[in-house]
Amino acid sequence: RPLPQSLGPTPATRGLTLNWMAPFYDRVCRAMGLGPAFRERTVGIAALRPGESVLDVGCGTGVLTRLAARTVGSAGMVWGIDPAPDMIRVANENAVRLGSTAGFRLAAIEDLPFEDATFDAALASVMIHHLPPDLKRIGLKEVYRILRPGGRLVVVDLDRPGHPLWWLAVWPMLFHLPLAEHVRGRVPDYLRKAGFEPVETAGRWAGLLTFWVARKPNVERFALIGRRRR
Repeated sequence: RPLPQSLGPTPATRGLTLNWMAPFYDRVCRAMGLGPAFRERTVGIAALRPGESVLDVGCGTGVLTRLAARTVGSAGMVWGIDPAPDMIRVANENAVRLGSTAGFRLAAIEDLPFEDATFDAALASVMIHHLPPDLKRIGLKEVYRILRPGGRLVVVDLDRPGHPLWWLAVWPMLFHLPLAEHVRGRVPDYLRKAGFEPVETAGRWAGLLTFWVARKPNVERFALIGRRRR
């Protein structure tokens, strides 16, 4: 289990934080259809394996983080980060109470407190839409940085509606820049501009959320192929 960490100063971010929701955040998620089945689907799409290292970006109260830690087992390493202090406090308390090996740190996606190429996989569950466009670009590049070559990022977030009737509910989002990029279907563009390739759609949830799997190219493998060709 990672050593307990002092929360330290609250990170400055222009992304939306949900600190005030921490006491009842889990109940809200379940009411919105983002309960255990949704978390299991996310971890399943990530295809986590025992012994892997995983980062959960924007972890909230740590439900998905704890599930990832259980999946990779005691030989793995899982960290969750969030810029909201009360979310991290609740996440730490729940991890101790439930005996989870997941660790939690106070941090924002645009300034991740980890060395290059630390993690095999990263998760970003319904949080990218909280970021203005410039922070989407910076944050995804940070995730790219901390992934090992061949590592993958699983993003699940708002996307262009798959049914015309959804437009009746989401069209006001077109007037809010962070959400507009999602409703217009531009999340894959952000992932590719951060360096991820390939970027693949792995499923939908409730008609409005999409799962993407974005991979960091295995530079060493490509270099080896190049040497063999020469």
